[in-house]
Amino acid sequence: MLAVELMSCPMKTVPLLVLGSVLTLLGAAAGQSSAATTPQRLGEIKSWTAATYGSGADKACYAFTNEDLPVGSKATPAMLTVTERTKFRDEISLSQGITYTKGAKVVLTVGAQKFDFFTKDNIAYAMNGANVIKALLGGFVVKATATAPNAQPVSNQFSLEGFRDAYRMILKACPATNR
Repeated sequence: MLAVELMSCPMKTVPLLVLGSVLTLLGAAAGQSSAATTPQRLGEIKSWTAATYGSGADKACYAFTNEDLPVGSKATPAMLTVTERTKFRDEISLSQGITYTKGAKVVLTVGAQKFDFFTKDNIAYAMNGANVIKALLGGFVVKATATAPNAQPVSNQFSLEGFRDAYRMILKACPATNR
């Protein structure tokens, strides 16, 4: 299986397979060939992985990290992803392994800075990705907290070790174009 060959860390294989499957389905719906829709690993830097998906104007470059779970945990690890495309920049998404209910509030904290996210089904998205990127580049740890009416809060923590280099890789692979 390609994702297993691309990834040496088992905990990072599953999210790449999931992300690749979602992106492949989206590409198939758009009529792209499967060769153009196979994720290509750019590199793994400490706790972050950089990869690309697609080609041409539809190419997406993304860096992601997973929450480290305790040994033996059967929980789905939370995943924080930064995506760059030639025309759409600084998309930050968060998957915490839950489906967000109506009224859920998701906040990402980097140092003293807090960023609100909006939710759609099981993904939360930054309202202002450019500001989140600036904080991520200057931070050490990210904490994500989701709260919802009548539900237990969900918290996850991610290391930013390797983010700066992974981000540079995806910027190089997907440079911005003039709009």
